[in-house]
Amino acid sequence: MREQTVESYDKTKIAFNHFTRDGRDAVIVLCHGFWMSKDAKPFLDLSKDFFNYYNVITMDQRGHGNSGGAFSFTSQEHEDIRAVIQYAKKIYTRIYLIGFSLGAASSIIYVAQEKDVHGLMVVSPPMSFEEIENRFLDKGALIPAIKKFGPHVFKLRLGPVNSEKIKPADVIDQIAPIPLLIMFGEKDPIISKKHAETLYERAKNPKQIIMIKNGLHAEDLYRLNRNDFMRYSTSWVDEIQHG
Repeated sequence: MREQTVESYDKTKIAFNHFTRDGRDAVIVLCHGFWMSKDAKPFLDLSKDFFNYYNVITMDQRGHGNSGGAFSFTSQEHEDIRAVIQYAKKIYTRIYLIGFSLGAASSIIYVAQEKDVHGLMVVSPPMSFEEIENRFLDKGALIPAIKKFGPHVFKLRLGPVNSEKIKPADVIDQIAPIPLLIMFGEKDPIISKKHAETLYERAKNPKQIIMIKNGLHAEDLYRLNRNDFMRYSTSWVDEIQHG
């Protein structure tokens, strides 16, 4: 694994970890959510699990980890995904994008615009930032994040919350014909199942939705349901590749 950087549209440096093995033409691109980092334990573990099957690129969103800039709450982050995907397209023939929480929102926005990946998986995706703003910024969510994921949260740099944003619910119908998988937790404390169900209803085929019983939010779906998460996600990629 090596850390690399690319420049986004506004020259912001976007850092990512690249896990490579010769002879592979497929890559999983992972985009974390708010307060997380490519180097936090859940995403290092997830990257290593996926690396058993595919090459992996795990990015830091702007304002997080080793990336520059300030987090814009989905206003600009789809442009950072674009920069990472452009890098991946120079190396790989098949690219699968997996986004978590607000990273899932930005992933939806990006794929709706570009349609240049072979599959999109979104974990705990919101309909829009406005629908969850109070829950994300509540201090009751910050303290558990610090306890679980360590000092990476202290690198967080925030931009304006009220910048203009594209709502995932308004553009998810534009993802087709890219295969879409929506995964959410039955007991997500931040994003209710209404978000996933609304996005699924508005999306066009090919699409799938998976609810993890007793599952929580975003990376916790992986942390606390590791075997199920990996089975669902790798089976989905394999189905696309060989279907």
